[in-house]
Amino acid sequence: MKCLIVLAALIAIAAAAPQGDIEVRNLDIDHSGLVDGSYSFSYDQSDDHKREESAVLKTVKNFDNEDVPALAITGQYEFTDPDGKRYIVKYTADENGFNPTITEA
Repeated sequence: MKCLIVLAALIAIAAAAPQGDIEVRNLDIDHSGLVDGSYSFSYDQSDDHKREESAVLKTVKNFDNEDVPALAITGQYEFTDPDGKRYIVKYTADENGFNPTITEA
C-alpha cells in the first residue's frame, strides 16, 4: 500500500515538473490511504492539469476459482493538448483491465 502512495506522489511530482519555460505549480493536493490498501488522491495544477483517483479493496476469483483480494480503481484526469483542445479521461482498472473513456471538454 505504501508503494502505491509513493508511486502516486512520484507521478504527481513528475507531472508538476517544469516543462520548457513554463513553471507548473500544484494548486491543491489531497491524499489518503487505509491499512487495507484502499487509497484516494487528487491534485490540481496551475497548467490546468487535474487528476483524481481512488481504489477500494474487493474480493475476486483467481484462475483457480479462489477468492483473492484485488484493488478496483476509478479515476479521471484532465489536460489540454498543444493545440489547445481540452480532454477528460475517465477510467477504471480492475480484474477486467484498464478501461478509459476519453471525451473532449
